[in-house]
Amino acid sequence: MDRVQVFVGRIAPLATAPTVSSAIVKQAADAPLWLGPDGLAGDQQADSQHHGGPDRALHHYPAEHYPWWRQRYPGAAARFQPGGFGENLALAGWREDMVHIGDVFRWGEALLQLSQPRSPCFKLDHHLGLPGLARLMQQEARCGWLYRVLQPGRITPGADFALERRGKGPSVHEAMRIMYGGTAGPGAWRELLAAEGLAASWRHTLEKRLAGGGIESWDKRLDGPGPAHAAGA
Repeated sequence: MDRVQVFVGRIAPLATAPTVSSAIVKQAADAPLWLGPDGLAGDQQADSQHHGGPDRALHHYPAEHYPWWRQRYPGAAARFQPGGFGENLALAGWREDMVHIGDVFRWGEALLQLSQPRSPCFKLDHHLGLPGLARLMQQEARCGWLYRVLQPGRITPGADFALERRGKGPSVHEAMRIMYGGTAGPGAWRELLAAEGLAASWRHTLEKRLAGGGIESWDKRLDGPGPAHAAGA
C-alpha cells in the first residue's frame, strides 16, 4: 500500500473565482499534526454548514483515481495530482467499492470511522476550471469519503493506515448509488438509513425522502448559485 499523503488548507478566494472563498486549495504536510474531533490542526472550512464538523472531519480520496481523471481531461492533466480535490488524505489501496459506512480505521494514534461519501459541489469546478466536473464525479462515484474521529491523536504523514473493524453498512459506492443514482427507492433508503455510523446530514436527507416521497434537487450544490436557481429553475 502507498504512503499516506496529508494535506491541509486555509480559507482564501479561489484564483479562478475570486468571489468564492474556500479552503479547497490544500498544501502537503510533512510534519506531525494533531487530529482532533473537528479535523487536522491548521485545516479550515469556509462553509461550516456543508463542510467540516464532527461527522466530516477528514476527507479521504483514492489516489489511484487521478490517472482516470487525467485521461478524462487530457488538456488539464497537470491539475490532477494528490491533494487536488481538497482531500486531507490521499492514499491508494482503498476505493469506494472496498470501504463501507461504519468502517473503523486506525491511523497513527487516531481511530477514524467512515461516516459518508463525499457529496461533490460546484467549488470543485471553479477550483479546477472545469465546468461539470463535480457532476461527473457524483455520477461516477469517484468521490472519496469522509470520516469522524473516534479517538483523537497525533498523526504523521506516512503513518500506518489500516482497517480496524468492518462496518455493517453498504459500501461507499453503493451508498452513492442509493443516494444519487436516481433508481433507488424507499427500501434502499431505509437500508442506508439503518447503517451504523452514517452521518447525521445524510440521515436527515433520507428521513425527509421517506416522509415526503421525493428526491431533493442537487443542482445548486453541483452547479452553484445563480439566476436560474434564484428563479426556481
